Formats: sequence, C-alpha cells, structure tokens
Amino acid sequence: MADNLYQLRIKADYEDVTVFSSGPTTDHETAQVGADLVALASATLLVHELRIAAFIRSAELVRAMDAVLLQNAAESADGMAQRRRELHARI
Repeated sequence: MADNLYQLRIKADYEDVTVFSSGPTTDHETAQVGADLVALASATLLVHELRIAAFIRSAELVRAMDAVLLQNAAESADGMAQRRRELHARI
C-alpha cells in the first residue's frame, strides 16, 4: 500500500493531478483501498507504541492509552483498550 501511495504521488506530481480526486473506479476497489489504509495506519501506530513503550515502560504507556481511548472513543474504547493491554502484556 505504501508503494501504491508513493506511485500515486509521483503520478500526481508529473502526469495527472486528478489521480487522487478520481480515486478507485468500483466500490470494491474503494473498500480495499480503505482497508489497506487502515492496516497501514494501524501498523505505523503499533510500531510507534512499541518504541515509546521501550522508553517509558509498557505499563505507563497502557495507562496513557487507556485514558486517551476512554476520553475520545467511549463507545468502542473498552475493546480497544483491552486489546492493547493484552498486546503490551506480551512484551
């Protein structure tokens, strides 16, 4: 996905600026691009979380994340917070 985004940027810079505004041509392609972007963002955030955990201890990071999740995403925060607690318990 990252390579695809890079290629789109190059194309937009040098060939066709509408490549971003036109987007995928079918609903399936749109859904796939959206899912790929979510996966890319999630993986990037996870890498940053693990790096921060190495500096400030995993328990401190989990407490900070719980506070942010509970404040900003109340309806889904319990599940997200629990998954992160389980992940950090493994490291």
